[in-house]
Amino acid sequence: MKRQLLNWLRCPECRARLGLDVTHAVQDEVVDGMLTCTACDRRYAVTAGVPRMVHAFDRGSLQARSAVHTAEMFGYAWTQTHVAAVHRPRPWHYAKMERALELAPIEGLVLDAGCGDGVDLANQAMRPGTEVIGVELSDGGVRKAAERVAHLPGAHVVQADLCRLPFDDAQFDWVYSYGVLHHISTPPAAVGEIARVTKPSAPVAVYLYEDFVARSPLLRWALVAANSLRTITTRMPARLLYACCRAASPLVYVTCTLPYKLLRAAGATRLAEAIPFRHGTHPFGLTGDLYDRFSAPVELRYTRSGAEALLENAGLHVSRVANDRGWMLAAHRSGGLIT
Repeated sequence: MKRQLLNWLRCPECRARLGLDVTHAVQDEVVDGMLTCTACDRRYAVTAGVPRMVHAFDRGSLQARSAVHTAEMFGYAWTQTHVAAVHRPRPWHYAKMERALELAPIEGLVLDAGCGDGVDLANQAMRPGTEVIGVELSDGGVRKAAERVAHLPGAHVVQADLCRLPFDDAQFDWVYSYGVLHHISTPPAAVGEIARVTKPSAPVAVYLYEDFVARSPLLRWALVAANSLRTITTRMPARLLYACCRAASPLVYVTCTLPYKLLRAAGATRLAEAIPFRHGTHPFGLTGDLYDRFSAPVELRYTRSGAEALLENAGLHVSRVANDRGWMLAAHRSGGLIT
C-alpha cells in the first residue's frame, strides 16, 4: 500500500477518515499494518500491501453467498494469469470503450470499479496525470493486480465491495467499470455507490451484458443453450471447471473463431459477426472467456433501455451508447450530492 492512498480511503461503514499503524514497510510501501476508523473504531488489515476493506460476509443471506461464490470463482481465474511488469499500455477492455464511445483522455483521480487482475488498472496508471485506484473483491484478483502494478507509482489496489465503497462522496474525477456490474446480485446498489463517489459532471464509462432479444436466432439460441449449461457449470469446483474450459477451448476455436476469420476474409462480414467466441488468438486462447462465461453464479443481461435506466436511476446522465455484444455507456454525474 502506497502511503498516499490513505488520503483517499474512508471507512466503508461510516465514511470517516482512517488512521494507519504500520507493522512492516519497505521504503514508502506499507506491506502489513492496520487501518482504524477515527470515528467508529472499526479496523481493517493491510496485508501483502493491500488494504482489506471488507468484513467477513454473513453467509446466511443469499446476496452474501452469491458475492462470496462470485469472488471465489473469478478469483481462481485471476490466479491462472501470468503477471509480468508492464511498461507500456496494451489493448484491453477500457480501450474498447474509449474508442467506441469516443471518450476524452482519462485523467485525474480514477476509479477502476472491479479491476480483476489489473490489466486495465496498469494501462490507465501509465497515463500522465492519473492516479488510479482499483477495487476488487476476490483474493485472487487482488493478489494478481497488486503484483502487476507494484512498480507503478500512480496505481493502487483495494479489496472492497462495490456495493460499499471505502471512499468519500464526490471524490473521483473519472470512473469506469467493464464487465462487472452484471455479475452483482444488486447492480443498482453498486451503481449508486459509483455515482456517490463520482464528482459532479465527472465521466463514467460502463460495460453491461446484452440480452440479445434483438439479435439473430442463432445468437438467441446460443444464449439459451449456454444458460442451460450454466445451471451445471456454476456448481462445479473452480479448478475442475477451468480444466474443462481449457479442454474445450480448441474445439470452440475451430468451430467459432476460424469460421469467423474465413467469413470475414470472404467479405461476409454480417454473417461473421453473428458467430460467438470469434476473437480467439490461438487454440487455447478462449479458456478464460469460456470460464468467464460459465463460472459466474450471477449473470444479468440488459436491453439498451434497461442499461440506460440502471445508470439514470442512480443519478448518472447517459450521453452515448455503443454496442459490442454488450452495452457500452458513457455517462456523467448529474449535479448535486447523491446520498
